[in-house]
Amino acid sequence: MRERKGYRSDRLRRRRRSVVERSQAWVLYVLAAAVAFAAVLGAWYVAANWSDEGASREKSGYLAALELTVPDREDPVAAVLVVQDPGGGDPGVYLIPPDLLLEGPNGEYVFAGDAMAAGTFEGDLQRVVGAPVDAVYRVPVSDLGRWAAAEDVTVELERPVSVDLPAGTLVYRDGDAVPTSDLPALFAATGVNRRDLVTLQTSLLRSSLEAAALRPADVRARLGGRAGGATPAGHPSLNGLVERITSGSASVARFPSGTRTAEDQFAFVPDAADVMAEITRRTPGFKAAVTVQVRNGSGKVGVGEAAVDLLSSLDINLPAPLNADSFSYRQTQILASPDVLPLARDIRAILGRGVVLDGSDLPSSTIEVILGADFNVSPSENKDQP
Repeated sequence: MRERKGYRSDRLRRRRRSVVERSQAWVLYVLAAAVAFAAVLGAWYVAANWSDEGASREKSGYLAALELTVPDREDPVAAVLVVQDPGGGDPGVYLIPPDLLLEGPNGEYVFAGDAMAAGTFEGDLQRVVGAPVDAVYRVPVSDLGRWAAAEDVTVELERPVSVDLPAGTLVYRDGDAVPTSDLPALFAATGVNRRDLVTLQTSLLRSSLEAAALRPADVRARLGGRAGGATPAGHPSLNGLVERITSGSASVARFPSGTRTAEDQFAFVPDAADVMAEITRRTPGFKAAVTVQVRNGSGKVGVGEAAVDLLSSLDINLPAPLNADSFSYRQTQILASPDVLPLARDIRAILGRGVVLDGSDLPSSTIEVILGADFNVSPSENKDQP
C-alpha cells in the first residue's frame, strides 16, 4: 500500500525537528559546561584574592628596629625596637641601650652596642626576643627632633638625673624643657648612673614621639624621608613605621630588663618573662604548643583579665578569658592532663592560688584554669638590682 503524501511530509518534519532538538540540546550542554567552568574559575579567583588579603592581614604586624646614630660617631649609640601586633593594636616602642646584653650565635653574651658595631645586631636581638626582626634601619638621633618639629620637649622623671656633657654636667628634673638640638649629645652621653641616664633618654624618646603625634597625618606619613621609600617586599617601610610610632598611641619604655653590675661592669639584663609578655607574644608568628583557657568562676569583675596578664610571661597561647559554668567556685582549679602537669604547677605558682586536678578529658595541649573566690592579684616586683 502506498504511503500518503501527507504522512511522508509529517515524518520528514518530525525528523527535522529531532535534528534541531538534538542540536539545541548539545548547545545547552556546551553552555551549561561553560557556565559551570566560569563559576569554578570565579570561585577560585575570589578564594585566591581572599587568601591574599588574609595573608596581607597576617603580615600587617611586624618587629622592626631603628639604630640611632649621632655625628662624629661611626657606630650607633642606641636602638629602638618597634613591636606592632597583627591585630593593629597600639605599637610598643622600646629603647635598647648599648649596654643591654644580647645573645651571640654560640649562646655568649654580647652588648647591643658591640653587636651594632659588628653588624650582628639583628641576629643577636632575634635570639633574645625569640622572633624574627623584619627590618632594621639606621636613623640619626636628630630625626627625633625633626619628627617632633619642636624646639624643645618636656621630660617626665621620678628623680633628678645628672648628665656629663661636653659643656659640663647638667641636672635634669621632672618637667624640664630639653632643647631638641641637645638630643644627639644626650644619647651619646655615658653618665655616672646608667640606669638614670637611660630613663632620661626613654623619656626624651617618648616626648619626641608625642610631639610628633600633633602633626597632620599626611605629614607624619612622610617623616621617614627618602630612606623610607625603598623597602624590600614584605618588610615594613620606614615611612610606615615612623607614621605608626608617631600616631599618639604608642607605649614607650626601656627594653624589658633588669640591671646588674659584676666586676665593675654595668649591664642591662633582658627579663625573659617580660620579654615574652610584652614583645614575643605580640609578634605575627607567635604560636605556642599549649593553650591555657582561663575561666571566671567567682563572678568578680576583671579577674579573668588579671589572670591572663599574670600568665602572659609563659610560652603559651592565651585566648580571651571566659565565664565558668557557675560563679560559685570557692577555690581556684587548674585542670590538666598528665602531659602538661609541670606547666600546670608553674601556673599555680604564678597565680599563687589553686589546686591542680586531673583533666584527662581535656586535649593534651590544653589547660583549663577556673578562678575561684580565693584568687588575688599580687603586685609586681621591681627587678632592678640596687
